[in-house]
Amino acid sequence: MDPNPEAESRVSSNEESDSAVGADPAGFIRRLPTQVLRSAAVIAATMIGCQALAASSTSPSAVVGLLPDGLSGAKASFLSGFQLGQEEARDCGVDPVAVDWQTFKSDQGVPLSTGPETALLVAPFAADLRGFSSLAQDQKLGVVLPYQRGESLASLVELDPEGRLHPVLSPLQDDLEQLASDALAQGWKRVMVVADPSDRSADQAEDFVEMYQRLGGRVESFEDPLVQTVDPENPVALERLFQDLTWKGPDALVLATSPESPLALQLADAQAKGALGVTPTARAWVWMLPSHRVQDLPMRSWKQLVLEQPAHGPAWSGFQERFLAERGQTPDLLAASGYDTARMLTLASLAPSPVSVEGTRHPLAWLDPDQEPASLCDAVAARLSGDSVRLMGAASDLSQRPGQAPSGEASTRLMSGR
Repeated sequence: MDPNPEAESRVSSNEESDSAVGADPAGFIRRLPTQVLRSAAVIAATMIGCQALAASSTSPSAVVGLLPDGLSGAKASFLSGFQLGQEEARDCGVDPVAVDWQTFKSDQGVPLSTGPETALLVAPFAADLRGFSSLAQDQKLGVVLPYQRGESLASLVELDPEGRLHPVLSPLQDDLEQLASDALAQGWKRVMVVADPSDRSADQAEDFVEMYQRLGGRVESFEDPLVQTVDPENPVALERLFQDLTWKGPDALVLATSPESPLALQLADAQAKGALGVTPTARAWVWMLPSHRVQDLPMRSWKQLVLEQPAHGPAWSGFQERFLAERGQTPDLLAASGYDTARMLTLASLAPSPVSVEGTRHPLAWLDPDQEPASLCDAVAARLSGDSVRLMGAASDLSQRPGQAPSGEASTRLMSGR
C-alpha cells in the first residue's frame, strides 16, 4: 500500500513530531533522563518481550498493538503511561487488557491481516489514516490512534464514516486556538505573523491566522499572504519586514521560529533598540511553538506569550499526580495517551463488542460522547452492566464521534517584561 502523501507514518520527519505547539516523540528521546529510560526499558521488555512479530503477520490475539521501529524514548513514555493505566484497572477490580505488541517498520505499509480473533488494533504513532481506515472497515476492527495531532485528522470525515478510528489526542488546532484567544484577551487586537521557512512551526502559521481572525482579531500585512515568510539570510527581506512592522504598528508580533534563530535574534535586537517604530516595551511577542521549545525562553523588556501545556483532558491533573508519584517524572502527552489507551482497551474487553446496524461488530461503539465523563471504576461498572459510557480522559476529553477528533484544553503563560 502506498504511504500517506503526508508521510505521517514517519513520526520523526513530519508535522506530528516537531510542528508548532505539538509534542515531539523523536525529540523526547533527547530530553528523557537516563534513569527513566532504564526503568522504561524494563517496562518495554516486559510488555513486548522477545516475541515481537512482523506487523504483517496474523495474530490470534483480541488486541494487537503496533509500536514503531525506533523512537525508543517515545515508546518508553507511551508504555510507561500504558502500564499506569493497567495498574488503575487492577485498582478497579478487573484484569487489564492483554495486548499482543508487535514492531511496525515505517516502510512496511499497513498489515494485511490481523487474524479473525482480533477486534481492536492500536495503530503506530502518526499512522497512515487511509490505510488503517481501509483495514478497519474491511476487518470490522476498532482502531485506536494513540498519537495523531496533525493535518491528517481533517481527513477523518472522509475516511471514517463508521467511526472505527479513535484518536486519543486532540488536534494541534486546539493549542493554536488557545494562543490566539489568550493573545486577544491581553488586548492585542492587531498582530503581524512572521515565519521562518526553515522552521517546522511555520507549517501551522496559516492555521493560527485563521483561528485569530475567526476570534475577531486582525492580521496585518501589506500584501498577501498574511503570513510574512522571511529568510533571515536575505537582508532585503529582513529590512522590508522591519519597515512593515514600523508602518503597520501591530499590537503584537507572532513568531514561528526558534528563539535562537537568526531571525528572532535580529528582531529582538531591532526592537530593543527601538528601531521598529515603538519603544522596546510597547509590542508583545507571541511564540507559536511547542511548550518544550519555550521552556528556557529568555526574559525580554517586552511581554511574551507562550504555550504552557498542550491541549489535554479533564483527568490530566489526577494522572499527572499519580505519574509523578510513581515514576518520579512529569508526564507528557505520549504518556497520557498510553494511559488512556490502556483504560479504553480494558473497558472494551469487559463485555462483548456492540453490533452495528449492518450486523457487524463495532468494538468501541460503547463510547458515548453525549454522556457525562466517568472515572475508570464507574466506567467499569457501566461496562459490566452492558451500558455505554464516556471515559474521563487525561490526554483529551475522549469525546469519540465518527469523523471527528476529541478536544482538549491547552494553557498559556504570560512572561512579563523586565
